[in-house]
Amino acid sequence: MNTQGSKGDLIQKFFRVYIPNFTEDDMNLPFVSDKILGTPLPRKVTVKSVSSGNIWRMEMTTNGESDTVFLRDGWKKIVKDENLTEPTFLVFEFDDSCVIHFCVYEHGSMCKRMRSPMGKEVIEVESDEENEEDDDDVIVEDEDSTDSHKFDEYLDNKLSPSFLVDMTQKRTCIPAVLINDYNLTFPNLVIVRDKIGKLKRRISIWKNGSVCLNGIDSITRRNHVKRGDKMLFELKTVDGYHGLLREIKVHIIKC
Repeated sequence: MNTQGSKGDLIQKFFRVYIPNFTEDDMNLPFVSDKILGTPLPRKVTVKSVSSGNIWRMEMTTNGESDTVFLRDGWKKIVKDENLTEPTFLVFEFDDSCVIHFCVYEHGSMCKRMRSPMGKEVIEVESDEENEEDDDDVIVEDEDSTDSHKFDEYLDNKLSPSFLVDMTQKRTCIPAVLINDYNLTFPNLVIVRDKIGKLKRRISIWKNGSVCLNGIDSITRRNHVKRGDKMLFELKTVDGYHGLLREIKVHIIKC
């Protein structure tokens, strides 16, 4: 079933049933076509359990004869890490940010399984080879970068985490204080939305722990940002105001 999100994004919803000793290792994805909003099917996607907070990077593949889409070893990984021991109902959502979210419904009661507020999230991140030479750099955050409350009026939601961007750099690092305060986790690719439209940009997690967004110079160019202008990034997550980053909204503040 296809629905539209609040921003007009296509969200594909479907359910899967796990049956012990019957379900195969690979998970087929019904209603997921080999093209999403006109873009090729991604080779890998981020899969997140809303019920536990677990996050995986999984390979997406197709059956050449039937064009069926599969998550390779999808069931194998989910069953183990989610501790599924009985027939279980799972509801999935797949949006155009290449992230699949799912909820586990308890056997018998059909109540949605939710994680403890104290639960810790685990994320697997592939290394970004083009940035390895920069991994030991010391990142100095602009003193004003987290002082974005002065510009709350520009945000879609004043409760969202946000920060000012240093536009002299080709990439921008998300302030560590926001990552810690909002328990943020990150996919490899994230949607960056401005007044013109949306782009997909790569997120790199360096060996020193810095989390950086690449390719912001193209954003400043297409928005005709001039000296004295400010660029505010509003971070939108899957779970309200914390957790997995879903989208970055760009606000340009003209001087």
